[in-house]
Amino acid sequence: MRRFPLPDLLKGFAVFLIVPVHILETFIDYHGRESLFGKILLVLGGPVAVPIFMMVMGYFVALSKRTTVQNIFRGGLIFMMGILLNVGLNFHLLLKIKFGGLRFDPLQAIFGVDIFYLAGLSIIILAILKTIKSGQQWIVFGMIFFVSVTTTYFNEILMVTDRNYLLPFIGGEYSWSYFPLFPWLTYPLIGFLFQKREAWIKVFIEKNKIATITILIAVVVPVVLFHQSGIETTIDLPQYYHHEFWFILWTLGVDILWVSMAWFVVMKFNEFPVFVFLRWLGRNITVFYIVQWLIIGNIATAIYQTQDLSRFGYWFGIIFTITIGLTLLYEKIKFKYSK
Repeated sequence: MRRFPLPDLLKGFAVFLIVPVHILETFIDYHGRESLFGKILLVLGGPVAVPIFMMVMGYFVALSKRTTVQNIFRGGLIFMMGILLNVGLNFHLLLKIKFGGLRFDPLQAIFGVDIFYLAGLSIIILAILKTIKSGQQWIVFGMIFFVSVTTTYFNEILMVTDRNYLLPFIGGEYSWSYFPLFPWLTYPLIGFLFQKREAWIKVFIEKNKIATITILIAVVVPVVLFHQSGIETTIDLPQYYHHEFWFILWTLGVDILWVSMAWFVVMKFNEFPVFVFLRWLGRNITVFYIVQWLIIGNIATAIYQTQDLSRFGYWFGIIFTITIGLTLLYEKIKFKYSK
């Protein structure tokens, strides 16, 4: 199978940064979460984690040779995996609700809008967009603008008094909706559009070195100027999950610089052990993500936000090591039975 070093590296970085955030969110107490270290973790796991992962996913959907039906089926399968993952990572919690008298709505745990739900729905939408033959790129661009600009509006109108579990997949500021389509569909759409314009972009970079450097410098300026508001949104998780237009622009600027740096790493230090390891993580991102959430989610029910920050390294070391081991085991079993 053909591999793509840069996307693999980007995905590896993304999932590596997500694990500490999950531990911080669910294990560490208030003082630890509000510490400088906690805020640094949230910033590292913000613009260059989920947004990058969703852009890469959109890129590969655009590149995919699968038929429309196959892509829609794949999206539906990933959506169903989201349900199973939520049940799995909340299994201890569901047991306490059922048998331990814990007063908590189990549907919020099962239908909490995590990445798999977003990924599945996004793939279905992109699969439909791929069927458009005339003006496809303009339509995608229009959707990027529409989703990013109207998120504020949808966050307001989709908040209803009656409890429901459908609207949070679309938008609104529901506490159990972490990655709704508004605003998060923006990122796979950007990745999809980038793939469609990739050849033109490469030619432009090759023929216009000075202009390319000028553009990158122009990107740096607003990223630096608006870093405070960008960081404030990133470390405020409800705001981050339901962010709006200006944060999307700031994130896009950060990600352009991040991808440029990653490209340089791939060109110059491709075989450096750390980057080889991160590319391996990127190739196995789905298994790794599932395993770490199953471990973290079930432990979190017992110790939810009670751990001192000094315990962070202990939990991260154990969980990361076990997750790597189980991912390697899965890879070996898969390889054995694929012969």
